Amino acid sequence: MLQYINADNICSSDVAAVFTTRNGGVSGAAAGQEHFSSLNLQLSAGGDDDANIVENYRIITSSLGFRAEDVVSLDQKHTDRIIAVDGPISEEADALVTNKKGLLLSVRTADCVPILLYDRVNSAVAAIHSGWRGSYKQIGIKTVNRMTELFGTAPSDIQAAIGPAIGVCCYEVDTDFHERFINEHGKRVEVFFRCEPTGKTYCNLSAMNKAFLMEAGIPEMNIDVSQLCTMCNPKLFYSHRRSGFKRGSMAAFIGMYI
Repeated sequence: MLQYINADNICSSDVAAVFTTRNGGVSGAAAGQEHFSSLNLQLSAGGDDDANIVENYRIITSSLGFRAEDVVSLDQKHTDRIIAVDGPISEEADALVTNKKGLLLSVRTADCVPILLYDRVNSAVAAIHSGWRGSYKQIGIKTVNRMTELFGTAPSDIQAAIGPAIGVCCYEVDTDFHERFINEHGKRVEVFFRCEPTGKTYCNLSAMNKAFLMEAGIPEMNIDVSQLCTMCNPKLFYSHRRSGFKRGSMAAFIGMYI
């Protein structure tokens, strides 16, 4: 059965905004492909049939009232590059913005933080892929700024949803990683790291991205954050930290209905 998570603070009769799980697709039926089971949305995912992935996109988009050809996605490279779109593209970037109705913006994740934004006043949306590199580069803040530049968005009018990602319970990082963030962003990000007596350090990327969105001017009450950890929930989510490249990918989708 198809299973996805609505971004309840965004979804309406005007907008679809969801985070997929790994359940409800057609991948993984063949022997040796069980790790793709079943709603794999990663094109060219070494070993899965392209026909399966195309069908998975058809399943999810039709359930949202869109067509597979309405999807706009990216060649994600953990950058802070943001692209404004009015149709399908093939470029390297990690965030999409548009004010065109009928497009379904999409980013893929398997532990990284997916972020969806909706400017309810000026009718504009964004989809952001924010792994640790994107978080370090504050791609969330830069996307809000781009929406302001292009669409006249006031940050206070944005509804934001941060989807399932690897949680602070599982995201162990090394000392260099910790120090790099402190050196770049100062002591204000220290709260997003948990240092154990054992010497292990864990990072809360979702909370950090929420804080950055608030710095961009989005009110805290406008930001929903999923508490689901992708690594802790193997029946619901793919996880790169758990499975490496032997896995599929989820996706986050946002689009305005015509």
